[in-house]
Amino acid sequence: EGCWVWLGQLNQWGYGHFRRTLAPGVHRTVKAHRLAYTLLVGPIPEGLTLDHLCGRRACVRPDHLEPVTNAENLRRRHARRRTEGTTP
Repeated sequence: EGCWVWLGQLNQWGYGHFRRTLAPGVHRTVKAHRLAYTLLVGPIPEGLTLDHLCGRRACVRPDHLEPVTNAENLRRRHARRRTEGTTP
C-alpha cells in the first residue's frame, strides 16, 4: 500500500532519474516515475504531466501517479503545502 521509493539517483528536485544511452556519446535523462507509469499503465496522455498523489517525488508506484494538466499539478502542490506544511 505504500510508496515504491526510487533507490537510484535523485535530481535536485527529488525525482528519481537515470541516464539512458541512445547512441555512443548520446545520452538522455529519464525520470523514473514517468518510465514506471508508461511501462505499467500506458502512455502519458499528450499535454499532461504526472501528479504524485502521495506527495513523494521519489515514488514510482503507478497507482500513486495521476496524469493531470500542469496547472492542476501546481494547484495540488500548493494545496498540499498549505495543508501539510511540506516543502517543494
